Amino acid sequence: MTNQRRKAVLTRGLAVALLAGASQVALTTGAFAQDATQVEEVIVTGVRGSQIKSVDVKRQQASIVDAISAEDIGKLPDVTIADSLQRISGIQVQRNAGEGTTVNIRGLAQVITLLNGEQYLSAGNMGSAQPNLLDVPSQLMNQVLVFKSTDPKNALSGISGTIDLKTRRPFQLPKGFTFAGGLEGQQGDRTSENDYLANGVLNWRNDRVGLMVSAAKSKSNLGNNYSGTVGLSGNNDWGGSFPNSYISPHGFESFNRVVERDRLGVNVAFEADLGEGFSLIAEGFYAELEEYNRAVGINISNRWDGGAFGAWTKPTASTSVGIGNWLAVDEYDIDAWWINSFTVNRTTKSKTKNYNLELNYDNGGPFTFETRAIRADGERLSMNGQAQGDLSNWRYAPGRFNLFRDANDRTRGTFYPKAICDKFPVARRTNAVVGSAGGCYLDPNPQGYGANPQLHYNIGGDHPVWSGFDKPLAGGLGAGKTLKDYMANKDSYAIGAFSSEGNNEVESDMNVFRADGHYAFDDKFLGFITKIDAGVRQSERSVDVEQFHLFSGFYGGSPGSVQANGTPVPAGGCEAQWKAIDVVMSQNQCQAGEFVRDPVTGLQVFQGYTVNAPTRLDTYNNTVWVDDLGGVTSGIPGFWAIDPRDFDDAEAFHKKVFGGAIRVPIPGQTYDVSLREQSAFGAANFELGGLSGNFGLRVIETELTVKQNLTGDTRNYGDTNADAGDAVTKRKYTDWLPSVNLVYDLGEHFKFRAAYSKTMQPLDLGNYGGGLSIFTSDCGAALPNVRCVTGASASGNPNLDPWRSQNFDGAVEYYFGRASMLNISAFKLKIDSFVTGGTTTGRFPDQDGVIRRTVSVSLPIQGDGGEVKGLEVGAKLAMSDILPDAGFLSNFGVDTNYTNSPSKESRVGLDGKKLSFVDNSKHQFNLVGWYQDEKLQARVAYNYRTDRLSSVMSNNIPIYQDSTGYVDVNVSYNVRDNVTVYFNGSNVTGEIEDYYAKFAAGKTQYISQNEFEPRYTVGLRARW
Repeated sequence: MTNQRRKAVLTRGLAVALLAGASQVALTTGAFAQDATQVEEVIVTGVRGSQIKSVDVKRQQASIVDAISAEDIGKLPDVTIADSLQRISGIQVQRNAGEGTTVNIRGLAQVITLLNGEQYLSAGNMGSAQPNLLDVPSQLMNQVLVFKSTDPKNALSGISGTIDLKTRRPFQLPKGFTFAGGLEGQQGDRTSENDYLANGVLNWRNDRVGLMVSAAKSKSNLGNNYSGTVGLSGNNDWGGSFPNSYISPHGFESFNRVVERDRLGVNVAFEADLGEGFSLIAEGFYAELEEYNRAVGINISNRWDGGAFGAWTKPTASTSVGIGNWLAVDEYDIDAWWINSFTVNRTTKSKTKNYNLELNYDNGGPFTFETRAIRADGERLSMNGQAQGDLSNWRYAPGRFNLFRDANDRTRGTFYPKAICDKFPVARRTNAVVGSAGGCYLDPNPQGYGANPQLHYNIGGDHPVWSGFDKPLAGGLGAGKTLKDYMANKDSYAIGAFSSEGNNEVESDMNVFRADGHYAFDDKFLGFITKIDAGVRQSERSVDVEQFHLFSGFYGGSPGSVQANGTPVPAGGCEAQWKAIDVVMSQNQCQAGEFVRDPVTGLQVFQGYTVNAPTRLDTYNNTVWVDDLGGVTSGIPGFWAIDPRDFDDAEAFHKKVFGGAIRVPIPGQTYDVSLREQSAFGAANFELGGLSGNFGLRVIETELTVKQNLTGDTRNYGDTNADAGDAVTKRKYTDWLPSVNLVYDLGEHFKFRAAYSKTMQPLDLGNYGGGLSIFTSDCGAALPNVRCVTGASASGNPNLDPWRSQNFDGAVEYYFGRASMLNISAFKLKIDSFVTGGTTTGRFPDQDGVIRRTVSVSLPIQGDGGEVKGLEVGAKLAMSDILPDAGFLSNFGVDTNYTNSPSKESRVGLDGKKLSFVDNSKHQFNLVGWYQDEKLQARVAYNYRTDRLSSVMSNNIPIYQDSTGYVDVNVSYNVRDNVTVYFNGSNVTGEIEDYYAKFAAGKTQYISQNEFEPRYTVGLRARW
């Protein structure tokens, strides 16, 4: 290969960046091209070697690119891919249960994820744009590239950037057999589970063929504590007329959570030199994740009762925010309508398979080409199981949520058929009334408390402080007992409800075919063109989403049970989502009950059965004692709750206890979307004196087909609606996307870069497919046993335009060693089209069919005029480049950067000022210090980001996450040349995430906190 030819190859942008598919022998062109000088990459190990490779990638690319490179086989610099990516300037990640998961580039989630240069289907983002790398084992990756300016040869480009995950290929390793593996034990500071991770790579190759199998298997238990609000709203949002406005949520929760994640990843790759310049690559990437998100805690709320909103919380310490009559509250008195322990377990099981078949041609001449066929499919099932352990006796008192709602006879509450009545002693009956089939009224919880607890909530400090649990409280335990006593007595709990709701099943598939050709000129065409590229691509992606609740049938076949008109109850019973003690089967679509005498007239009237029989916490479940809610809550005594492991299989639990589990779709969140893209591109590399780069044009025609489910009447005994049919929408649009990347070399040290591009990215598919969902709550005493509409959400609109932007970049880079460089870059994203949240109003019938009020409807709306702009400054320094003869000091290095990325979109906050894009921090800073000698390596990494917009509640009040700073540590020691022992510490300072409502500058109120545990790992890696 000539030097001129090698230089042409090294300026291909993404094509050259696909190092993972390279071979020593001849695969020097195409989407996986590399030359012989790059095959040594895997030999350079350690953090210094990783930094050398990352600097080299940035230096060689025509586009603005950053890279994270493996320190050795199976070892990216951090525990997860996302944690490694956050070290790059301009990248912001969110942690889930302490692990980095979702990724933003330059403040936006509109990022494309590629696998070895082509579109990647992962379980975490089958219908969304934002990369979610939770199911991808970092040990299978060799390198991760981040494109911040558009490379015209990339298959796809995101609005703010593109992430390309690189696996290894057989020809990248030496001839013969190679084996590398690792085994580690992990433990959290609080969970104290013995977790593990095992990974290995087995490779064989000769001059003509190679086969690689790599796999990673892990199990981890990640703990965190939460304290804060549930269901944010203003006190006057529900028809209130209070003189001051303040945040009065549905409730407050404190819980601890352990997330168990079982991951399996397998990558198989085959390479063959077919001769005559042809080569073949075939590979498959499999990822499987099982997650059990187990939480147990305490809930203090208004029971979603319409009569309580805005009245159950009273500010006792507050300040005016200077806008209208709004107050920022530091302390509340709480008239607690409802206190219950709760258990929630959301299990998610996902599998994805990505296959690639690739034929490359390069016979050493000027013309090369590649063809690729991609097939991918994935599935994800997420199931929720939950239960509430209620402490109330549910007896009547004014201003109290109760189950004894007959104003003429307050002994009439929960009513059951004879078969259930016979299971309890006669003393448990609340009166002598007997129904027409032998039914009776039972005391639902005789040892529960009998008055609303009066509590105090102080959020003026660094975490919430509760008080009032030691006040005497009337109830079944007798005089002088306090709420603390009730919480400690297991017999004072009764099951308020079992449910399985918000479940979803997603299936997705993807097919891609592309063909690219390249021609390199020995003599520059037109005096400056060194190479031209052209290609065509067709992709089809579909996603089917079913959101559903589990209903069960009740009282079908119960002797003597009838509906309100006297006809038999359907054989399958009346179906209910909430297997609850406050749900009475007397609503309008299906009833189950008996006739009893009216307490006033003596006439026979219908009395519906209560869905859930009086049930102790331990009737069907194991129980746990909870007395440690971490450092984010004070003042809450210990309590009893159900073990969340009992809902590891929620569907099986409901079948066992209730005899059946019926999937009932939620129409507004069930949809099918298919997206077909046909594209063609042309591009050219050029050199003109010290100026080089590329320019190109990609044309994409998009065909969109959306099937939405229409929303019908609200179903009885649940929070969903009937499916009223389908609406199918088809659209087609075309985008012309030019791009240019300019690089000017000033000597061998300085590079000046400039880039411009137009970009387009489809929306999250839910923004197209989601329909109308209607939310309800108990109407209160005025309409007992009726659900009233409280709001609605139209989560999708197939006529929304995709994200479109114009991107401008400029950069200066100074290189002064193999592992050392300085860079500064400025960027501006002019967002011409995007989607944001909006609000309108609507009128919908309550559960009884009557329209009574106008409610707010949230929906995605088309935004325009958005902007993200900023500055990135970075330095990678190896002291061996600066002071090569400084002895011990030469072993140190630094990798640091700062990003400034202010943004604004069309929405405004309560103060009338424009809001930033969701999840964007204005400032971010990374500092990594490292040391490496022949045996010892140590690395300390600090990541800091300022406040980010998390969501927007009613009245346009934004909710922000406060600034966070995470510290991670890695130390390793080479016992032998091929054996390394290591220690990792993740989040070693135990960072707490704080969320607050911002009314105006300097006027905020606490909302919630997340406390993640530090985690520690000890492991061993070996290679033969």
